[in-house]
Amino acid sequence: MTLNNGLFLQLYTFATLVACGLIQYFTGIGAVLWLPFILAFLMLGLLMMQTRYSAFALDPQELVTMTLFVGFFAMAVISTVLQSGLTVTIVGLKNELALSLVMLCMLLGFCRESQLYRVTKALYWVFYLQFPVIAYQILVVVPQRVAFKGEYEKWDSVVGTFGGDPMGGGNTAAMGLFCMLIMLLKLSEYKHGVASKKSTALHIGAAFLLCIVGEVKFVILISPLLLAFVWFAPSYVAGMKRYDLKMMLVIIGGVFSLIAIAIAILAASYVSSLGADPTTSALDIFITSLDYIFDPNYVMPSGELGRLTTLFFWFNNSDLYGLPSQLFGYGLNATNHGSSVAPGFLNIVFNLLLDSTSLSMMLWEIGLFGTLFYVMTVLYAVQIAFPRPLLANQELNHTDKQLLSWQPAYIAFIFAGLLSLPYSQILMLTPMYQFLFYFSLGAILVIRKSVLTASTQ
Repeated sequence: MTLNNGLFLQLYTFATLVACGLIQYFTGIGAVLWLPFILAFLMLGLLMMQTRYSAFALDPQELVTMTLFVGFFAMAVISTVLQSGLTVTIVGLKNELALSLVMLCMLLGFCRESQLYRVTKALYWVFYLQFPVIAYQILVVVPQRVAFKGEYEKWDSVVGTFGGDPMGGGNTAAMGLFCMLIMLLKLSEYKHGVASKKSTALHIGAAFLLCIVGEVKFVILISPLLLAFVWFAPSYVAGMKRYDLKMMLVIIGGVFSLIAIAIAILAASYVSSLGADPTTSALDIFITSLDYIFDPNYVMPSGELGRLTTLFFWFNNSDLYGLPSQLFGYGLNATNHGSSVAPGFLNIVFNLLLDSTSLSMMLWEIGLFGTLFYVMTVLYAVQIAFPRPLLANQELNHTDKQLLSWQPAYIAFIFAGLLSLPYSQILMLTPMYQFLFYFSLGAILVIRKSVLTASTQ
């Protein structure tokens, strides 16, 4: 039987980014989030059964990447098994690390660049699907949430297909980061001459609007900066034009304009929903809304620690079982308070919720050494895949240039994932965003290999 790995990856994409979120959102069945976990191991199994019709080998840099990843993964799994047993290990993998196997499979040749091209194009269709879903959520679900909980955080119900509890907390951050990925991809296409100015403006404007509607402050603040990174980043295509001072000023002005517009809209929303002083400037209202993030002693009534508070708390209390636990952690899932199968024991010990950020979870669960190991693995993969001019523009067709244009966008998205570590928990607990992050890591490695193969022929 011949298996179409590209089709499997497309189905994996739609199942994770569309089906799982919609089922969870409209039915409340959280068990559906086991599906991406199962598909990750199925993907690994399909890789082992794959029939190769041409020679495939890893170069020295790819071997180092694989060694770093396998070493990190093995360390996290073995540590958890020894400390907590097999059941907790399975739950921890499901919640936090299993989807990283997507990156490993792509590194080992699960799909070619042509299949990657089709999956990336499918991401645009997932983006277009957000609009009818979000329209329904605004018109139907938001009024129900306001009637149930009041005006406060009413837009948490607007999550598109990314799931969550419509009356509790939805995955707005995952939706916002996905929208940012679309912005990055489309801008890079325009830079490489394979997207029109109108199409680029529509995609960026629509995606940024969804981030504002969802009040995804993290994305609103970093997306203009990452868009500027994509614009000035090098390319695999030789002969790309250089940008003068005028272009740099236009880009910088556009960045600050987008941020200013978003701050003004969010401030107006806070005035209406939270009763903020309308005479206060929009910037002051926005900065006030961020105060809790930087408070080193912030604890919510629910027991959840503030973002900066988590770091101070880990520094002061991580030696519960001595130095080895500080360096190597207490095992996967040790901080996860949302699991009904194996709730994290550290939350019970401290009577606090320690999983408000991915960085806090990593420090507690895989320790300082494991956290540095993880970041080093990601940064090394980015470093070896960072583009440099290797292919002549005139030798590439439209499809080739479109594929190559995505490399800076995926790299920028990976940087966003690392920046999210001290801000949000989604890289450790939300399978929709985990899939996007590890798919992006795999994508830059697939594109890199394709370019190196083409440039040596």
